[in-house]
Amino acid sequence: MGKTTFLTELALDWCDAVSVHNPDHKPTFSDVDTLKKFQFLFQISLRDATDQREVIEMIKTQIIHMIYTDAKREETVKLLPQIMERESCIVTLDGLNEWVDRLNKCVIPFLAQCHLKCVSVITSRPWKMADERIKDSEINSLIEIEGIIDSEKLAKKMIRSLQTGYVKTHTEFMTYVNERQLSHFLTSPWRLTLLVNFWMNYKVSGSLCELNCILIDILFQNANAEKGFFEKGSSFQCLYNTRFVQQQIDIFDALAKAAFHLKFSSNKSFVFAERELLNYMSVVQLEFCLNAGVLTKRYMSYEADEDVQFSFVHETVQDFLAAYHIAKSNQDCIAHFQKQSKYNVLEMSEIIIFLCGLECKKANQLLNRLADVKFLNDINRGLSMYVKRHFDSEDELAFQTDNNTERYVLKSNNNEMEHGARCFALAVLFQRMIIAGYKEAKASGEKDICLNCTDFTFGTHLNKCDSNALKTLLLSNKSHVRSLILESNVLKTSEILTVIQQSKQSLKRLKMRVTEEINKALYHTSIQELNFIGTINVSSFSGIFPTLSQLTFLGIEGSTFSEDIGFPDTLQQIHLMNCTCTAVFLRRLLLRLSSLKHDAIFLLERVNLTDNNTLLFQPELLSIDMKNIGLVVRHGNSDLFNLLRWTSLKFLFLDTAEYAAEILPTLNKLTSLCFYSFLTGRCDLKLPASLQDVLLECECSSEWLCSLLITLSTLAHPVKCYMWDVILEPFEEACGDDNHLHLSDLRSEIVSRDLSNIGISVRNGSMELMEILRDTSIGNLDLGSAECASLASEILHTLNKLTRLYLQGTYTGRCNLKMPDLLNNVILRQCKCSSEWLCSFLITLATLDHPVECELRDVELQPYEEAREDGYHIHLSCLRSKLVSRDLSYVGIIVRNGSLELMEILRDTSIGKLDLSSADCASLALEILHTLNKLKKLNLGGNYTGRFDHRLPASLQDICLKKVECSSEWLCSLLITLSRFAHPVVCYLWDVILQPFEKLVEMIIIYIYQTGDLR
Repeated sequence: MGKTTFLTELALDWCDAVSVHNPDHKPTFSDVDTLKKFQFLFQISLRDATDQREVIEMIKTQIIHMIYTDAKREETVKLLPQIMERESCIVTLDGLNEWVDRLNKCVIPFLAQCHLKCVSVITSRPWKMADERIKDSEINSLIEIEGIIDSEKLAKKMIRSLQTGYVKTHTEFMTYVNERQLSHFLTSPWRLTLLVNFWMNYKVSGSLCELNCILIDILFQNANAEKGFFEKGSSFQCLYNTRFVQQQIDIFDALAKAAFHLKFSSNKSFVFAERELLNYMSVVQLEFCLNAGVLTKRYMSYEADEDVQFSFVHETVQDFLAAYHIAKSNQDCIAHFQKQSKYNVLEMSEIIIFLCGLECKKANQLLNRLADVKFLNDINRGLSMYVKRHFDSEDELAFQTDNNTERYVLKSNNNEMEHGARCFALAVLFQRMIIAGYKEAKASGEKDICLNCTDFTFGTHLNKCDSNALKTLLLSNKSHVRSLILESNVLKTSEILTVIQQSKQSLKRLKMRVTEEINKALYHTSIQELNFIGTINVSSFSGIFPTLSQLTFLGIEGSTFSEDIGFPDTLQQIHLMNCTCTAVFLRRLLLRLSSLKHDAIFLLERVNLTDNNTLLFQPELLSIDMKNIGLVVRHGNSDLFNLLRWTSLKFLFLDTAEYAAEILPTLNKLTSLCFYSFLTGRCDLKLPASLQDVLLECECSSEWLCSLLITLSTLAHPVKCYMWDVILEPFEEACGDDNHLHLSDLRSEIVSRDLSNIGISVRNGSMELMEILRDTSIGNLDLGSAECASLASEILHTLNKLTRLYLQGTYTGRCNLKMPDLLNNVILRQCKCSSEWLCSFLITLATLDHPVECELRDVELQPYEEAREDGYHIHLSCLRSKLVSRDLSYVGIIVRNGSLELMEILRDTSIGKLDLSSADCASLALEILHTLNKLKKLNLGGNYTGRFDHRLPASLQDICLKKVECSSEWLCSLLITLSRFAHPVVCYLWDVILQPFEKLVEMIIIYIYQTGDLR
């Protein structure tokens, strides 16, 4: 089931669900009763709405104008907004990847905020999700259509429908598929349909290019085209089996040219007007293509003046023809492509694969153009995190086997782990595309298959066909390999040695089972990340490791250690997994790591200790400073933690507190503690007095979290609790006979405690988490997204000792946050918000009856058009008037990175303090500064030259120059400006550096002091 079929089936199920005339209907979807709750369903094709931006206008054009005429049409158009405001509606928008906003502002069609009862169901190709403007906060549910549920059932039905008897069977078809290694065709409805049809009637090689050529050939035949054949070697091999293309090759070429230029036009539309097509073909050729069915024609309305819309029979056909044009054209079509987006290469994957089958050399050129440095660096980052085991085994397998890994390749954000996961998904997708391109080139008979690739991951998930293809690609790129990850025995030792030797300078990452021969080959290479699997000979490897002068990561899995292991001073991380070692070995390794002049991460996962009774090197371990070591323990044991007792560790990361509980109080230098597993019961940990940060990436019970906060409150200094990805165990799962009463007692205790020394940072929150914080006395709160802020909106005003609030994320609509009474500092960092939200936010701050500072760090105002709806101009104007009328004299604004739109919001307001931290901010404020009629204090930072030409408000009393570097001319003109005030003005010069100037400056300054009034 494709995305269009999915929405069609949904619409049909809705029709039958709300209809009483078809009680015997068998729905496609199992939860069809849900559809009965909706009174209306509007089905929109986005490829037919390229000139429209608003959903309501699309409904008018595609539905109302097609059903009604004249007076009835006008009546229905007037009724539509009321329906969408009052009734429950489903709006299906098919093909987001085929729609682009003509103003390039909106990323999805605009649906008015007043249409609260409307549910939008949007389909798209996965690459569209790479657009960074699509926010996670705007997606309630993300559904993957994985293609065909039962490919065997579909194939059998098609085989039966295409013949009168049972001449050909499904078994024969599958034999054909397996012999030609075409199993990848079975995952796509479109490709499976083509493959079955062609298997029944043609002899095909299994090339995607050939399948599309034969499809077009059949369509040309339907238009009564003249028959003709290509001679071998006269054209592309995929055309050799066609019968009706050769005599119509001019039409074929014209179609390809149109496909290319219309695919990559500025608006990237999948539908086009007749006048656009006629730029590339004649009227006669267009008529032929319509008769053949390669192009389709659709009237958008019964109105005569409405233009008709044209499109290709399928997007895949357009992709193939565009690739054909690139391959055949004598012009440099590759130069046509601009590196517009970070993931453009994935958007182009189908065309790149087709191009591999047509002319591999040009495919390689296109890859080199699109895969820019940033793209390749992201792949490098993803593979680095994979080798360093930053992902769980289940997540790794999901990335590598999921046919829709594209869903992970969304936009970058502040979450480093999620960004790393996307980078790894990007590496998987890129390799998958390269393998598909190679297989297409081979199936198409390409002789010189040259695809540049630097990173190779032979995962256990790869089938034999893909492994062989990747092996061939590796050996053809053996002199510039960057990453070689071998988790299966695909390569011979001689082949591995060849790659290591010829990529000695470029090879940065290696994961594999190692032998003595391979060990020797690593001598003096430039490898940065090394992961060995299996038992290694420590004595022989100790001589190799110190020669790896760029080594930063060393991972060893499944080995045994008793001897000391040497490594270069460049090492930053060492991971031991499923290893056995002596206590002496571990102590000496910790001693060696502590001697490094930089921070180092030491991970121990399922490490067993032997010879625990010996105290050799224990006194040395206790005497050293281990502040540079971050120790990560997974699946630890009591022997391991006892070895750490009384050490000076500064950072400790645990998957359980079970064995660490006894030794935690002895770690008197520990400042950061992280938990990332399941925690339940009461937190009875005794924490060291030195602790400053607690990081939670775990699932825990409400009881455990409450008791942790109570424990943190006993510390006599500020402590920050980072709640990242905290999943609270459902209350029912933790229930006992008296659990309700027990938890209530805990809640009462946490409310009564003084938590003003605790700062809470929430990245992914929940209502249950916010309810735990309700009525507590935490001192500061950091909300890492708009979703978190929304969840906190009900409890924020109850935080009676909250003085500082951090907000991040994307905010639209009206700000509905209720601020606590003691709040005196709000920091907006890395925020995107609408003008409406920011205005209402400042109005909210004005309700506080004491001074409050609002720091705007990297605040980006959304373009005005993105938030536009009927009456919005008036609404925003009223909001601005309300902001101007409010008394903001208690509000201080600190601007780190400003914009003209931001300054315009501040125009004519009564803010009492303004801090402009850079010369750019001061320049942006040039036009509005004098309108701030109650501004008393102005702080300036940054570098200034020329004359000070700002008009200052008459209310100004203090101006402070903090960390300012300026010319003498600028400072002189500032003092002259201040001298014109009729009241005292204090000018604070803090960290002011004067730029060198001529001797004349001294004379000017003397003259000013003699003649100017600088009261």
